[in-house]
Amino acid sequence: MKPERWKKIEQIYNSAIELDVNRREAFLKQACVGDESIRKEVQKLLELNTDAEKFIESPAIEKLAHGIAEDAELAKEPSSIIGKSNSRYQIVEELGRGGMGEVYRAKDRKLGRDVAIKILPKEFAQDNDRIARFRREAKLLASLNHSNIAALYELEESGETHFLVLELIEGETLADRLKQGPIQVEESLKLALQIAEALEAAHEKGVIHRDLKPANIKITPDGNVKVLDFGLAKTFLKDQEGLNLTDSPALSSTLTEKGFILGTASYMSPEQAKGKSVDKRADIWAFGCVLYEMLMGKPAFPGKTVTDILAAIIRAEPDWSRLPANLHWRLLEVLESCLKKETKDRYHDISDVRVDIQKILADPSGPLAKPASAESQMMSRMAILWIFAAVIITAIISVVVGWNLKQTEPLHPIRFDHNLPEDQHFNINTGGTLAVSHDGSQFAYITNEGLYLRSMKDMNPRLLLGANEKPQTPFFSVDGQWLGYWSESDKKLKKIPSSGGTPIPLCDVDMMIWGASWYADDTILYAEIPKGIMRISASGGTPEVLVAGPYAFPQLLPNGKSIIYTDVATKPSYKIIAQSIESGKKEVLRTAGWAKYLTSGHLVYISDNNLFAVPFNPDTFDFIGKEVLIVENIFHWEGVYKYAVSDSGLVYIPGIVDADINPNTLVWVYRDGKEEPLPPISQNYFSIINISPDGTKVASAIIEQSGNIDIWIWDFVGENLKKLTFYEDLDGCPLWTLDGERIVFRSNREKGQDGIYWKAANGTGRVEQLVSVPDVALFPWSWSGDGNTLVLMEITGNSYDIGTLSMEGNHEIRPLFQGKHEEICPKISPDGKWITYSSNELGQYEVYVRPFPNVDSGVWQISDSGGGNSLWSRDGKELFYRKKDSFWVVAVKSEPIFEHGKPKFLFRGTYDDSWDVHPDGNRFLMIKPTIDESVEDVSAAEIPRKINIVLNWLEEIKERVPVD
Repeated sequence: MKPERWKKIEQIYNSAIELDVNRREAFLKQACVGDESIRKEVQKLLELNTDAEKFIESPAIEKLAHGIAEDAELAKEPSSIIGKSNSRYQIVEELGRGGMGEVYRAKDRKLGRDVAIKILPKEFAQDNDRIARFRREAKLLASLNHSNIAALYELEESGETHFLVLELIEGETLADRLKQGPIQVEESLKLALQIAEALEAAHEKGVIHRDLKPANIKITPDGNVKVLDFGLAKTFLKDQEGLNLTDSPALSSTLTEKGFILGTASYMSPEQAKGKSVDKRADIWAFGCVLYEMLMGKPAFPGKTVTDILAAIIRAEPDWSRLPANLHWRLLEVLESCLKKETKDRYHDISDVRVDIQKILADPSGPLAKPASAESQMMSRMAILWIFAAVIITAIISVVVGWNLKQTEPLHPIRFDHNLPEDQHFNINTGGTLAVSHDGSQFAYITNEGLYLRSMKDMNPRLLLGANEKPQTPFFSVDGQWLGYWSESDKKLKKIPSSGGTPIPLCDVDMMIWGASWYADDTILYAEIPKGIMRISASGGTPEVLVAGPYAFPQLLPNGKSIIYTDVATKPSYKIIAQSIESGKKEVLRTAGWAKYLTSGHLVYISDNNLFAVPFNPDTFDFIGKEVLIVENIFHWEGVYKYAVSDSGLVYIPGIVDADINPNTLVWVYRDGKEEPLPPISQNYFSIINISPDGTKVASAIIEQSGNIDIWIWDFVGENLKKLTFYEDLDGCPLWTLDGERIVFRSNREKGQDGIYWKAANGTGRVEQLVSVPDVALFPWSWSGDGNTLVLMEITGNSYDIGTLSMEGNHEIRPLFQGKHEEICPKISPDGKWITYSSNELGQYEVYVRPFPNVDSGVWQISDSGGGNSLWSRDGKELFYRKKDSFWVVAVKSEPIFEHGKPKFLFRGTYDDSWDVHPDGNRFLMIKPTIDESVEDVSAAEIPRKINIVLNWLEEIKERVPVD
């Protein structure tokens, strides 16, 4: 007999499963009034999409917990086995889940002790060969009796359910401990010694772990190590010899889905990764990986995907340079010998590793080399300075002698690195992080602590204390006496003496600047998106718009009549533009970005993370030679490349992080802020998302690995993602027609010119152009009530306006809002009589409503302290809008006149700008970043912490890239 509570759950579930998905939520709230726990349990059953009867009576529940029906108090959570018992074991709580099964704390009633029960995966029970092998293995594993190995007590079976009874180990895993960062060297060695002793005891019994990793190592509260899951991997993985890598059981879809390979790949030996047979030396490799990670706080072989990790294990070496420079020489040998790719070159026995670690710990000098005395440190610094000075003096003498002897041999470039201290990281979320002076004698960079400047004469950088208001995008004056920057705190362009002092404001700049240059006539060019390229006196004043548009990294060419800049509106395919200031005539030079013209007659620019140089005529905009690769792998973040160049120096942050292709996910967010993730794999959803009129699909633009942006459709019901458009550049801003038959979108497919297109939503037929206007970016945003008019957002230079496109005749475009203010994000009400939009006419964006189409016959301000991206509910009775990371709702009434209530707070969350409301009005579709791009979290993305500096590099370019 089942408890009454289970019967109620089963009854509600059976009713809910028959309902439409959109109606289930309301039904559950009504059916489960007064008992939220029942609603949650039914919701779990619905999500599992299985039969309630079978689920509740599954072998993992009923057959393991025999007499549960007699005790309703032990059956409060039918979706778990917590509280259940059989004749001997009572489940207390869940401890964890993984590829090897589910682990629970349990009470052994017979012996009166706490134990750990591991329920093996159900696919395990379906393999008779595995069961037989595991029974044999269990006897061997039970024979392991060592203080550093978690004991196996019993192998139990109950029907089709197999479970292990294990020693219960209190404390945290090594994986949990490593989340706090690296472990001190001596403590790491003491932990490693215990791990080695556990492996040694197991190896002597003929047991190989095969899955040693931090998650399988526990540290008790008194500091003792307990290694878990000995020998289980052998039973799970079967024999590996002769297996193809992609067919290896370690990479099987079942185990991957359960998270097994994701926890294992970083510690897998090369022979395991290649699918070859393994012996105890695989454990020695894993031990080396674990020891390295304890010392560094990061895996020896990192990677974004399993493929990246395995490729690194097979081909790459750990980053030995990141280990402490004063590490004991024997410890370096231990690590290197554990991590030899070839098994014959690796330690042959873990006992040898244990002995070497004991020697290190016994060394009176300790695991680290003795620090130098203050006097010797001073002498070392002086020696370095003298050596550095000697290099500079030698270079100067060479120049003088070369000049006097009229020799033409160029200066040789000088290369060196600058590494940040452990407590610093670059501030990468800026339009610029680095700057180098015109003469190459000093460079500047921005970290989490502020703006630093380092002279080439000095080994130590100086923090410019005056520039403490979140500085961004540094740049030098021509004589190097000043540093300009943008202050995020008070939104001003400023300059500060490079010797230090008080910053001097030059002008207000509302948005972050993307590149700036200081010229000999004491003027400054800077880019403010979306306004354009601005020019201002270095003494301050009112800036003038030199070129309007979403442009970045401007530079005035030597003739003073033309400029070059990067067009970022075409992201991710940036374009380098040269333009005459007088005539406005412009020319696309390259599909690339972040260009700089050098006095040597070369244009340098970034393409695919690499820096190229090509001879260039600044008067005719012609390339007069072949491009040459100069530097590979310039680091970038969110499309901004971290390098700076002058005629005398180059500084850059090396490395690649795919920050432009940051996967994110779609989630439902309910009015109370509760999130419900959608099933599709992470994608780089770009810009606008739009739910179909019937609420069953969503159209979105996705940035693909190739850099192309295309329209995709996710089907909520069928749970599949289909590609709608196929174009080599940009298709974006999708919008469903009111009948759901077509999707209209923005594209630059007509000779790179923006236009509005549409295509059948089912993928049939061709893409058709509706309209295209030169030099105007058009964004489809909303439909009139009858579907005959498309409301557009228009961007022309630095003007943001709203217009309409007739769907009849010649598709005429007419202005709706045009003026000196910015009007954006228009949405028409469901009845077609009202339009909501955002405008900055009061100095900040606020949400407004006007009649439509007669927009001049009234206006109502909806938000009261900032707001934007407003949406109508499908019944037209509510308006939703967002204010930074907070979301608000306003009740509205449109008949007989428009009225609105006071904004009410809904929830807060970090989501991308685009969002949409489901037809049920109870949930919102959001784009949720999977990587937090805040400055505080950049270290988690393994951002490089080194600057490469190259002096005298112009001479090298002249030699490598001759001007014809």
